[in-house]
Amino acid sequence: MSMHKSTPFFLWALLIAGSVNAAEEFNPGPNPPYAAALLVEAETGTILFEHNALVQRSPASTLKLLFQLVVMDLLEDGRVALDEEVQVSREASRIGGSQVYLKQGEVFTLEKMMEAIAISSANDACAAVAEHIGGSMEAFVDMMNDHAGRLGLDRTYCVNVHGLDDTPRSNRNLTTAYDLSQIARALVRYPQALEWSSIRRKPFRQGKFTLYNTNGMLGRFRGMDGLKTGYTSRAGSCLVATAQRRNMRLISVVLGARSERVRERETARILNWGFNTYKRVPLAQAGETLGEVVLEWGKEPGVEAQARDTVIAILSFEQARQIQHWIELPSEY
Repeated sequence: MSMHKSTPFFLWALLIAGSVNAAEEFNPGPNPPYAAALLVEAETGTILFEHNALVQRSPASTLKLLFQLVVMDLLEDGRVALDEEVQVSREASRIGGSQVYLKQGEVFTLEKMMEAIAISSANDACAAVAEHIGGSMEAFVDMMNDHAGRLGLDRTYCVNVHGLDDTPRSNRNLTTAYDLSQIARALVRYPQALEWSSIRRKPFRQGKFTLYNTNGMLGRFRGMDGLKTGYTSRAGSCLVATAQRRNMRLISVVLGARSERVRERETARILNWGFNTYKRVPLAQAGETLGEVVLEWGKEPGVEAQARDTVIAILSFEQARQIQHWIELPSEY
């Protein structure tokens, strides 16, 4: 018999009140060199640190995380395929900023385009893919906004598909550190997205061009395999990063840093603090037997109560040492 949320069987994994000290809080200093930041554990969504996490800001190219999530969900649903061909339009070939210099009439597979977006932050590839999938960039922007709405991210608003500041301040891309963390949490469920974001360099256009990853922390920060950088004069230097150590994945967001060097330094500082302070603690495993309940009815005198789901907590190392488990079950049912 498996536990169900509606049954009166409960697993208690409780900290004795007053016996466990709270984890030492991260100290960003009196004047952090960024406008907003957040650290979250990817699986549970536990927020470990935040600074101005709900303040809306221009996202720059970190907006491409939402773009990628829309595409990955369509791939999962079978509505698009990585091997289908994407033809570059005149409009897509003229998009500025970070690009792979697509020419009108060129054809690449969707997979190659997504690599250019994830690795090299290619705005022109975003435009081409958006037109291919949505019929127009404007239609794909609607898809991105709809997706954000379905995730409950009501502080995220897109006006283009790539994050460029090519619109007035009164009608611009907006998001928050929290919203970006939730988009990143959804995206890292896809191994393919992480595979692309972890590639440091890759040939493109039959080796005539090389994609270089804009994330300079790859290969320099242990466990890092993504996720997306961004910079515009409005947004400042931004980085949504993710790394995995042991069995725990963390996602950090730094927005509005003063420089690329600062965003990387602060990202490393936040992530290192998270990995050095917290751990992922299983409180119960799916299918684990929690005890036996005596039945007043039925053919058997009792049944085993089992955990339906795996229950995970993100605890400081000190909290994990002092945690106490016990099971509370009815004596009869």
